[in-house]
Amino acid sequence: MTLTNSDSESRLDAAERPAESNMRLNAVSLIVSNLLTGLLGLLFWGAAAHLYPAREVGIASALISSATMLATLSILSIDYLYERFLPLAGAHTGRLIKWGFLVVAGVALLSGTALVILGPREELFQTGWAMAAFPVLVIVLAIFTLQDKATVGLGVARWGAAKNSVHGAAKLVVLLVCIGTGSAVSIVLAWGATAGALAVMILLAMRRRYRSNPRFLEASALPPRREIWSYFGSSFGLTAAWAIGPLIVPLIIVSQCGAESYAHFAVTWCVVVAFYFTVHLVVSPYVAEVAAHPDNIASLSWRMVQMMTGVIVLGGIGLVVLGPLVLGLVGADYRAEGQQLLYIAAVFVPLSAVSAIYEGFARVERRLTLVIVVRCMSTIVIVAGSYMATRSHGVSGVGWTYLVAESMSAALLIVPVVLWLRRIRNAGELVTPGIA
Repeated sequence: MTLTNSDSESRLDAAERPAESNMRLNAVSLIVSNLLTGLLGLLFWGAAAHLYPAREVGIASALISSATMLATLSILSIDYLYERFLPLAGAHTGRLIKWGFLVVAGVALLSGTALVILGPREELFQTGWAMAAFPVLVIVLAIFTLQDKATVGLGVARWGAAKNSVHGAAKLVVLLVCIGTGSAVSIVLAWGATAGALAVMILLAMRRRYRSNPRFLEASALPPRREIWSYFGSSFGLTAAWAIGPLIVPLIIVSQCGAESYAHFAVTWCVVVAFYFTVHLVVSPYVAEVAAHPDNIASLSWRMVQMMTGVIVLGGIGLVVLGPLVLGLVGADYRAEGQQLLYIAAVFVPLSAVSAIYEGFARVERRLTLVIVVRCMSTIVIVAGSYMATRSHGVSGVGWTYLVAESMSAALLIVPVVLWLRRIRNAGELVTPGIA
C-alpha cells in the first residue's frame, strides 16, 4: 500500500513522537482552539445582538444552550470511554467508534423530542418546523461534541481543535448571510448547519486514521468488560451531574429574568465558558497519553499540573482586564449587565482547576466515586442557588452560585490532589488502575 504524507505523519505520531511532547502538542492545540472558539463565539453573539432583536437572540441562545446540554447528556459518557480506552482498543477501534456514535445519535433523538414535548414550548419554539428540527439539532451537536474526545483517544486531539475553530468562523459567516430574516431560527441554523457539515468531515478523517495507523491495527489491550462497564457507569453519573446545571440554569434565567436578560447573560457566559472549558481541556490529552504510555505517568502528571497553573493565571487576568473591554465592544448594556459576572468568574474558574486535576488523576486510576459525589453536591448548589440568587442579583447571581460550588469542590479535593502528586514524586511508581 502506498502511504500519503498524511499517513506517514500519523505513523510518526503513533510510533515516534514522545508521550509528553504529544500531550503538550494536543493540549496546546485544544487551548488555542478553545480561546479562538470563545472569541469567535463572542463575535457571533455580538453580531447577533447588533443585527437581531434582543428577544430573538435570547430565544436562540436558550435553544442552542438547551440543545448543547441535551447533546452532552446524550453522549452517555461514551466520550470518556473513548478518551480512556481507544488508545488500548487496537483493531477493535473502528467497531467501538461506529456503535458508540450510533447509540449517541439515537439517545439524542429521544432527548430532543422529550424537551419539545415536555419543555416550555411557547417560550422556546416559534413554529412547528422549529419544534420538528430541534431533535435534529441535538443529534448534530451530540456527534459534533463526541468527536472531541474521540480524536483525543485517537491521539489527534488537534483535529477536534481545528474543527471547533473552523466552526466558530463558519457559523459567523452564515449568521451574516442570514441577516435579512431577523429571526431566532436563522441564528440557530447558522450554528447547527455548520456543525453538521464539519462533523461529517471529521468522521471521514477518523475512519481513515483507525484504518491506516499501526496503533489501531494491533491486538486489543482493553481491560475486562466488567471494568469497562464500571468505568462507564461512573463516567455517566459524572456527566449527568455536570450537565444538569447548565441545562436548567438557562431555563431559570429565561423564566425569572426574561429573554433579554438571558441575552446579556449568554454573551458574557461565552467569555466565561471559554476559560472554563480551557481549564478542563488540559486534562483530556493527559488521560489519553497516560493510557497509551503508563510508564510516563509521573512526568505526564507534573507536566499537566504545570500547564494547568499557567492556564488559570493567564485566564484569570484575561477575564478581569480584557473581558469588560470585549463586552463593551458588543454593547454598553452588555458590559453593564455582565461585568460583575466576569469578575466573579475570575475567581471561581481558577478554583475549578482543583477538581479538574483530581478528575484527571481519578480517570487514570479508574476510581471516580469521590468525583461523582463532589460533582453531585456542586450541581445541587448550582441549581438551587441560581434559582434563589437570580431573584435578587439577576444574572450575577449565577456567578455567586458557581463561586460557592467551586469553592466547596476545591476544599474537598485539594488534599487528594496533593497526596497523589506526593506519591508519584516520592515513589515514581506506576499507579495501578482500580475500579470505580
